[in-house]
Amino acid sequence: MDILRMLFVEPWPWWLGGIAIGLLVPLLYYFLNTALGVSTGYGNLVKLFLPRSKLKWLNTDTYAKIFNWRFYFIAGMILGGFLSARVSGGAFLSTEMGLFTQQVRWPFAGYAVWFLTGGILLGFGSRVAGGCTSGHSIHGIANLHPSSILSTIFFLLFGTIGVAFIRALLMGGVS
Repeated sequence: MDILRMLFVEPWPWWLGGIAIGLLVPLLYYFLNTALGVSTGYGNLVKLFLPRSKLKWLNTDTYAKIFNWRFYFIAGMILGGFLSARVSGGAFLSTEMGLFTQQVRWPFAGYAVWFLTGGILLGFGSRVAGGCTSGHSIHGIANLHPSSILSTIFFLLFGTIGVAFIRALLMGGVS
């Protein structure tokens, strides 16, 4: 049980996490001859639920095989998160999101709509940007792709602006 606790509950040192993430790029190329990207895997999930979709981007070779490595990668992230929560004793359903839910009191349905809207916007944004933060920031920068460097700059810039804006709304000023 100690190894599970060390892997899934205790925070890893920053340098070990960096090494693990850094090894993803060459290992994915070596074993699968492909790039890291999570948003493409969400397309696989959409294709699973909408197999006869007329959406052009879903009817490409990328999504021809639904149960590819990306599908299992996303399933592993979900199951890994659950396993981590179970091992730590923290597996429970909650809408608690820190400052936001302390300041904004909604019924569960309100939070569900909020989270669903956020997920849809993230998915749409990753399609517009040609990839998600993991694809651009980890894989793209490691391969010196100019579009990934630019995308990552804008992820950070507008993420910071978004947080400042929401904090200003919730707290009445930017700190």
